[in-house]
Amino acid sequence: MSDPTATLELYPSDDDSSEPLADTQELPVGSLPGFDPADYEYEPATLSIPIAGGTTASMVLDEPDPGYRSDEALALSPRRARLGLITLATGAFAVGANEASVVAMSTTIAAGLDVPVSSIGLLATAFALTVVVATLPLTILTRRVSRRLALSATFGVWTAGVLVVANSDGLGMFATGRVMSATAHALFWAVVAPAAASLFAPHMRARTVTTVMLGSAAAGVLGTPLVTAFGNGVSWQSPYWGLAVLGVVLAVALALVLPSSRSASGPHHTVGDLPSRPAFARVLVVTLMAATGMSLTWTYVVPLLTQVGNMPVSSLPLLFALGGAVAVAATLGISGHLSRRPVHTVALGIAGLLLAFGLLAIGQTWSAVAFQVVQAASWAIVVTALLNWAMRHTPWRTEMGAGAYTVMFNVGAALGPVLGGLVVARWGAQWLPFVSLGLTLAAAAVVATVDRRSLQRLSVPRQVRAALAAQAALNERRREWWWRTQLNNQKPRAYADLAARRPRKSRARPAPKTTKGGKSRKDDGARKNPAAKSGEAVKKVIKGAAAKSAAALPPVARPGPRHERTPDT
Repeated sequence: MSDPTATLELYPSDDDSSEPLADTQELPVGSLPGFDPADYEYEPATLSIPIAGGTTASMVLDEPDPGYRSDEALALSPRRARLGLITLATGAFAVGANEASVVAMSTTIAAGLDVPVSSIGLLATAFALTVVVATLPLTILTRRVSRRLALSATFGVWTAGVLVVANSDGLGMFATGRVMSATAHALFWAVVAPAAASLFAPHMRARTVTTVMLGSAAAGVLGTPLVTAFGNGVSWQSPYWGLAVLGVVLAVALALVLPSSRSASGPHHTVGDLPSRPAFARVLVVTLMAATGMSLTWTYVVPLLTQVGNMPVSSLPLLFALGGAVAVAATLGISGHLSRRPVHTVALGIAGLLLAFGLLAIGQTWSAVAFQVVQAASWAIVVTALLNWAMRHTPWRTEMGAGAYTVMFNVGAALGPVLGGLVVARWGAQWLPFVSLGLTLAAAAVVATVDRRSLQRLSVPRQVRAALAAQAALNERRREWWWRTQLNNQKPRAYADLAARRPRKSRARPAPKTTKGGKSRKDDGARKNPAAKSGEAVKKVIKGAAAKSAAALPPVARPGPRHERTPDT
């Protein structure tokens, strides 16, 4: 990790039933600047439902306390709140069905507009690029606007775009309508999650978001098959007329049932529990390659199934319905493994995509049906696991990480149709699965670069790591409290008392203590230590001998003063 962190060593328990923990975990400690335990308290709600093949709807609700509710929202009756939630889910159904309509009716639209099928890929590219460009500016502009007004206006613009498409007689007018509906599409998915969460209590956030995503999933199971059936059986304009009527009903219903609450940004935002810029960049590269490879083939899946796979056009609605049901089942089935094995789940989904493209390249009817089933399940696993993996490593707030992931996904969805159109125009549609196979292999190679240490860290669920981070912060607060208590117990002296010199007290030397016999302890030392007595005797003998030798020597004559001279000299 690029940021300095304190490391907590964790060791697995001897009990096999316990949750596996990584050997080492890097957790932010409360003493680090900028750390707030509230950022790690809740896990963001991340849901991603594939609608039809390369089309997907992702939703991230990153508010730690999503229970912000205005007075109008609190005054809602339970019946009106449920009607609002159902209306939002229906809106997700309509938006998803419109997005996948171009792919589902590609050959019919190309024949009606008298353009080659490769030109339909440009429409998908324009839609994806509009979503990339319009999402962030529209979200910022509508932050101060009530959600009721924003969503009603969104479906008003969306309905206008659908009507332009239904009345178009050329590729340019058709593209204009798709750009208008793509603009509303971008704003809808940016506002729908907090709007749904504000209708009910905070503890019901997961249920409300799931209800909206079920409407998006219904677009793949029911919406795309119905669009394909009416488009091939009646005319390609008929599905858009039906969607336009539904858009008018939704715009009016949202204005009536939703409260006039504004978007509010909470003081805290969740962040990735393993923030790392290199790891997050790896996830974005895998997302770009996988989305490009998938959209490259899926944009032209109808001519592939009918011309290469020799399937009748009447069987396409049933095939799309089968794929949508398999995708929803795969998403629900894989959700229990995302918290511990996000990388393994992505690898499993990519392996399934490799198998699906191989089946499509065979060019048989049975392989085309098998491709639809394997592709639906594998793509659902990939998009769900990639979103979860990205949220684990995002080095910024969750909303920014989710935005970067969505932008990269839509860039891949825009590049794929362009590359697919070039392949179809130059070599033919039968070569599309091989190009997608190569791009998916490149994505698998990037996934294989994840080291074992990162896999061990990701195996620890986010809530376990959040609990450890909260415990570390609590220990830090307790340590700080202990030091403050110790400092409060100390009574500091005044500065003058410390600076003044204290007078030294003179101590009288005590008299030597005497024993019972009248002798002092000093005299008693010789008796206790015979060596001391013998030493004194030796000293006396030496002094006496020195005195006798000095007395025996003749006296030394001292010279007189220099000015005195004797008569002899």
